[in-house]
Amino acid sequence: MIVIEDLMASLAVRRPVFCSEADFQHELAYEIRKNDPNLNVRLEWPLTAPARGAIDVIVIGETRFALELKYLSKGFSTTLDGEPVTLKQHGAHDQRRYDVCKDVTRMEAYAEATGYGAGVLVLTNDPSYWQPRARTDTVDAAFNLCDLRELTGSLAWHELAKPGTTKNREAALEIKGRYALTWQDYNRIDGKAGLFRYLWIPVASPTRG
Repeated sequence: MIVIEDLMASLAVRRPVFCSEADFQHELAYEIRKNDPNLNVRLEWPLTAPARGAIDVIVIGETRFALELKYLSKGFSTTLDGEPVTLKQHGAHDQRRYDVCKDVTRMEAYAEATGYGAGVLVLTNDPSYWQPRARTDTVDAAFNLCDLRELTGSLAWHELAKPGTTKNREAALEIKGRYALTWQDYNRIDGKAGLFRYLWIPVASPTRG
């Protein structure tokens, strides 16, 4: 239905950087439609009870495909086609790693309930997410997203994690599949923190028919 690697390659030519996650979401949806006008795309698709929240992107064709997106930026400034772009420094890496893993569990649940395909797409210029961790005993070690790690099983905070870190994120996460995390280059822009890479975690193949 869609091939994320092809979409990201063509999107990188047209949009090397995004000013926000909403910008990324919108431009990816546009790229999907541009590549295949027969597909329909919906943003912030509301889930029905008992599920909560919304899915970032739903692609509708012969079947459906759900996408959760994360745009995790490191402080960076550049000018593209005369337009200044300034990215804020997103801190709280531990919480953001948890949120990515939680999105995986949400997409697994969606795929299991509907029979449709789903996945999680993370784009960042912060090497802290893809580089190996210097320590393996951090409070968020279970949620590590570094390159070539396998993401699976029960993931929980270390017992020393502080309440301020785990607030609204206390629950352990159960990931049913086994996902070999492979980061790929998206684009490189001149300047410090100018390397953007993405992580694609497909949780299921779409069911046609």
